[in-house]
Amino acid sequence: MKKIITTTTIVLLFLTNSLKAQITLDTTITTWNSIGYDFYTVQISKTETKYYIQDTITNTFSLYNMDFSPFMLNIPVPEPFLPFQYNFEVTYITRTLFDCDSSNIEFAYKAVGSGQTGAYKPFYIMRTDGTQLFKLDSALAPYCFGCLNGSQDIRPIQNTSAGAKLFLYYPVPTNRLRIYSLCGTLPQDVFDFTNQNKYSIKIYPNPTSGSLSFQINLPDNINDYELIILDNNGKEMKREKINFGVSRYDIEVSSFSSGSYIYSLQTKNKAWKSGKFILNK
Repeated sequence: MKKIITTTTIVLLFLTNSLKAQITLDTTITTWNSIGYDFYTVQISKTETKYYIQDTITNTFSLYNMDFSPFMLNIPVPEPFLPFQYNFEVTYITRTLFDCDSSNIEFAYKAVGSGQTGAYKPFYIMRTDGTQLFKLDSALAPYCFGCLNGSQDIRPIQNTSAGAKLFLYYPVPTNRLRIYSLCGTLPQDVFDFTNQNKYSIKIYPNPTSGSLSFQINLPDNINDYELIILDNNGKEMKREKINFGVSRYDIEVSSFSSGSYIYSLQTKNKAWKSGKFILNK
């Protein structure tokens, strides 16, 4: 019996320039320091990622949308970025982590570096309307990447099974660690812009007998916004300028005739949100 040996030859063809990397340059940013400190991305909610850039000359920071259009500009910080004893930096920027109020952006701002006094390291939590939500004068926000031989990351804020927790080391008068419960959740999800501005206006009561309350969350502080009320024939009945940082507007409509009316939140070039309300006198 003859043994038949079959040999299969595999020829590999290497085609040069047949594959192209899918890497596209979006833009070029000039930073004074280094990437990761004065320019980076922040996840401010489950559906929103923004670019962050700080200005150490004016002691402000700005947020930009992912297409690099302005979102919020020139937000003041409580202490200069580069004082004599410490460097300060913004560490967390969110919508609802600290106060569960989505009408404002909020941010944590802390001192880093050893400084001269050692224990004094202020830790702030601020809203972009200037409201101070929290301040601890002597605090260290613990941070360690690759701790325990690379098996653990230690960060000031962590999501836990018992909710989001803020950890602050308090060295004065004695060493102790303070653990705070936060009302929101640290946003870590993948963003999806399809739901942006979905709930920009809430109105109550509807129907009304004479007064209305509008709860308005503006998309940005770049454009000039107005709330316009029209009757069913399209006649303008009232126009109200809407200011960024003010979430509630009480508007009197008792002088109008009974019937249905249209409200619209508008900028110069766009109607962002419209709806109806009924006046029963």
